[in-house]
Amino acid sequence: MEVIDLRSDFLARPSEAMLRAAARANGDPLHFGLREDPWQRRLEASVARMVGMEDALIFPTCTMANTTGMMLAAAPGSAVLTQPGAHVLLSEAGAGTALGGLVLTAVDGVTGGGSAAMPALSSWEEAMGAPADAQRPAVRLCVLENTHNRSGGVAIPPVYIDAVVGMARRQGIALHLDGSRLFYAAQALGVEVPALARGFDTVSVSLNKTVGAPVAAVLAGPAALIERALVIRQRLGGGLRPTGVACAASLAGLDELDQLGDVVAHARRLREGLSACPGLSLQAPGVTSNLVMAELHGPTTSAEAVKRMDALGLKALAMDARRIRFALYRGIQRPQIERALSIVTEAMEAA
Repeated sequence: MEVIDLRSDFLARPSEAMLRAAARANGDPLHFGLREDPWQRRLEASVARMVGMEDALIFPTCTMANTTGMMLAAAPGSAVLTQPGAHVLLSEAGAGTALGGLVLTAVDGVTGGGSAAMPALSSWEEAMGAPADAQRPAVRLCVLENTHNRSGGVAIPPVYIDAVVGMARRQGIALHLDGSRLFYAAQALGVEVPALARGFDTVSVSLNKTVGAPVAAVLAGPAALIERALVIRQRLGGGLRPTGVACAASLAGLDELDQLGDVVAHARRLREGLSACPGLSLQAPGVTSNLVMAELHGPTTSAEAVKRMDALGLKALAMDARRIRFALYRGIQRPQIERALSIVTEAMEAA
């Protein structure tokens, strides 16, 4: 029985072109320096150009890239604002606090008609303007996650980003973009990637989630910040070497970003089909990308539903007691989507 694994998009496999590029680079000389390898420099330059930044640096994980971006922008004891349910809050083991000494706080997601992915702009303004004193830390950084994972892959549009960026700039507050799925956001919104990254000091991008690249993540920003990021990355244990083979494969993957449109289309089909399944409703608070979040109704918990699906050949992720996430990625085809829908329907009807 074929198992369809939709637990995460980092399960995407490298393409044949990526494997051929890795094989070609395998005979190249190895390099000792932290940024000496020419394949690494090409990959970093390409990502920097694609997001509209001056320079970039590879990282073993997007968590480390995000942590470095936050540590570059804010001193220990500083307050950091982000969306409710953001990855830096709930899925990075408290790295910003434990390693950077930062006080991470979620902006109210519902005041003024906002959502977790896009809190009301008035909530951002109020939080940014909170006065600091001897007891309350000053807000030094805002972090936006795009797409917003726990909202079901909601893509944050340029008009909202520009508004938050403008408020932060007027207050003298730095900005970091957790753009782990930034290329998916651009695809879903039909905009260029730089339109989603403009105004930020630093931007992280996950390449394994995007194209199944062996280099997991990249942090982009001004050259002076990336020079400092190199030191922080080394301090955190992220000094990757040798890098040539992995970077050559990852660079080839950047030539295949046009395939993301198929992934978003498959996610749309899965979302439509799941909306008709018994006992499920779909979260759709905005434009969604390659993630699909379903909420359960009735006595069945997400853990129980996921266990039933697993027994039938479909793996999904229980996000909490009531929600299940399905992550689409390159390599998942339409027949697998249709089979996944049949499995979910069978599992829910048996509940």
